[in-house]
Parts: sequence; C-alpha cells; structure tokens
Amino acid sequence: MAESDLRFVRMTPVMSMIYQELFEIGPEAQQMSVGARNYHHPHLSLLAQHEILFMGLSEARGLVHVERKGAPFHVLIVGVEGQGEIIAGEQTLPLGPNQLAILPAYGHSGFRRVSEHWRTAWFLLNDAPCWDRLRGETVRIVSIQQAHSLFYAMYTLCHEARLAEGQASATALELVLTLLQRMLANAVSGDALAERLRELFRPIRFEPARAWRVDQLAAQYGVSAAHFQRLCQKNLGATPQQLIIEQRMLRAQELLSTGRYTVSEVALLIGYEEVASFSRRYRAHFGGSPGELLRPLRQQWIPDGVSTATAI
Repeated sequence: MAESDLRFVRMTPVMSMIYQELFEIGPEAQQMSVGARNYHHPHLSLLAQHEILFMGLSEARGLVHVERKGAPFHVLIVGVEGQGEIIAGEQTLPLGPNQLAILPAYGHSGFRRVSEHWRTAWFLLNDAPCWDRLRGETVRIVSIQQAHSLFYAMYTLCHEARLAEGQASATALELVLTLLQRMLANAVSGDALAERLRELFRPIRFEPARAWRVDQLAAQYGVSAAHFQRLCQKNLGATPQQLIIEQRMLRAQELLSTGRYTVSEVALLIGYEEVASFSRRYRAHFGGSPGELLRPLRQQWIPDGVSTATAI
C-alpha cells in the first residue's frame, strides 16, 4: 500500500495524538462495541480504570480493511470463526480461529477480511504500564483456546452496556478481563511472563518503606488479586507477599552491608516499626540475625576507644 493511501486523522483531545489511518468498513459488516469515554456510545467508564480505550466484536462481511501507522494504542484481535489477514508492515499474516494477533502501539499494522464471514473479538488498549507485555517491534500471532468464550462474554458486556441502568455490565467486564488475561498468560512463554512479574517487584527494593499492597500490584499488572497470586506462585514459586518481603530483605542486607546503619535504623528504612519483628523476619529469610552481619562491619566505622555496646 502506498504512503498516500493512508489518511491522516487526529485523535480526540483526551489522547492528543496524530497518526495515520485507513478505515474502510462496508455496510455488510456488523459490530458491537463499548468505549471508555463519554463520546463513545455506549460508554463504560470502568474501562478507563483498566486502560482500555475501546473493545468489541465483529461479524465481518463485505469490505473490511483497517490499517494504522503510529497509533498510540495496542490492538488485540481474537479469531473466532473464518479467516482474516493481519498486516504487519509490508508483510501479511493469516489469522484463523483460536488465534490471537497482538499489534503493538506505534507500529504499522492492521487487518483485512479473507473468508466470506469473519468473526472476531477485539481490543484497543492504551500504551500503559499494565499492558507492557504487549510492547514490541513486531506483530505477533499466537495460538489460544476457547476464543468463543471471550466472544460471548464480550457480547454480553456490549449488550448490558446499552441498557439504561448498566445492569450487569461491571460483572460482564470482570469476566471479559479474566478470560483475556488467561489468554495472554497462556500465549506468552513462561520465561517471558516470569521476567515481567519480577520487573513488577523490583521497584520495592528502592522504596522498601512504602506501603506496598498486593491488590495495587495486581491492578498495575492488569489482573485481579486472586489471579495475580496464582501467576506469581506458578511462575515465580512464591506468593506476592513473599516476593515483597524478599525485596525488602535484600534491601536490608544491602544497607547493613555498608556498616553505616544500626539495625534499628535499617528496620525503619525498610518499613518496620518494630526492630524485633524486623530481626525475626531477617533471620527467617537469611538464616542469621542482622546483628551477625553488622558487627564486623561496624568495627570498621567506629573509631578506636568508642564503645559498640549500643551500636546494634
């Protein structure tokens, strides 16, 4: 496709970005969708909490050709029935049933209908930390299971969002997100998933005194607290709370190793108000007390003749 075939469009002031888009959907295609902003109809503000711009399902017939360059959002397309074609720069990739296409933000990608009837579910996701796993330079297509479950959950969500009271839209959204996260977890290799989970816990080491909460970490990752617990246990062999403690203890060990802080000072620096509680946790983690690490180091910092009796 020539450069001139892509039209320039401006996003809304909410996103305030310009990108190129070719959007050709004929009248034969049928869609149901729900967006996060009040200019979408219908709209569901809960989507914004999960950094979802737009989501829906399509029964594609006739003309269906969408292509974007530089769009500031990720696109997911779930193949349910029929055949489509994913555009990845100058290449095209087939997308069939029970396959997921991941189109990262800011690239050149899109899709076209191939078979007479093409049924899909799709998501436009903001380029936000909770969707970091979708970032990349290239389009990916992976095998998934139970695409129909996601499609019908999406149908329920879009239908409920159209009702005046919203009815069960929040419940339907929770189901859609659970199915989506399960799909993404299964589609990504265990090593890559484990590394993304570890990255989520690394900031704790540099702000150990902060009140880190499992539900907030789960929300940052984009899943429920219960699902986050299962992901950590499966991929890292520990619960989220154990991983928080591990980062705090590692930081405590680093601070003690300098020889410049007392045990009491280190306890406060990593978020413990009681020294005894910190010492018990440290011993359980490393097999020795913090004082055992600190004593020989403190001797290097305290001038001759100064008592070390109160140093620990």
